[in-house]
Amino acid sequence: MKDEIGVMGFDDAPFNRNDEECILIGTYMRGNRIIDGIYFRKFKKDGMDVTDKIIDVVKERHYKKIRAIFLAGITFGGFNIADLWRINEETKKPVIVVIDRYPNKKRMFSAIKKHFDDADNRIKLIKSFPEPEKIDGIYVQYIGTDKDFVKNIIKKTRLKSKFPECLRISHLIGRGFLGLK
Repeated sequence: MKDEIGVMGFDDAPFNRNDEECILIGTYMRGNRIIDGIYFRKFKKDGMDVTDKIIDVVKERHYKKIRAIFLAGITFGGFNIADLWRINEETKKPVIVVIDRYPNKKRMFSAIKKHFDDADNRIKLIKSFPEPEKIDGIYVQYIGTDKDFVKNIIKKTRLKSKFPECLRISHLIGRGFLGLK
């Protein structure tokens, strides 16, 4: 695996309870040092459209160079759930979810049941994903690849953080939107 492997990382900007829309940030990087693209999309808070937005961004300019898609969790803008299976199927790219701690699914499912008419579908989707497993101090879920690839690409795309740089940069950009609220 080359040092400047192309990866795309997605995170969302912080949002307020009254917001109807949220901002998705996608950062395309080569390895852990070269930023070659930053993308923004609006999506519905607690909706089910973030999957389409991620696929849309991935299929843009850098599509042929992307070797993996990183997501900062499976939920964006509250409980807008990224469909890992569909992202992998429609982009033909491995999808790697990165989180810093194991999720409390009981609490998550309880909140979904309390707030959504389509709770059963959302919970079914989440349950269909592989269980998070700990690799090098972070938890990952992955589709369309194997554990060796995940371990190697995480090593190649980290700089000084436990997270791949493309996710760290997307997160930092998202935090910048706090001042606009």
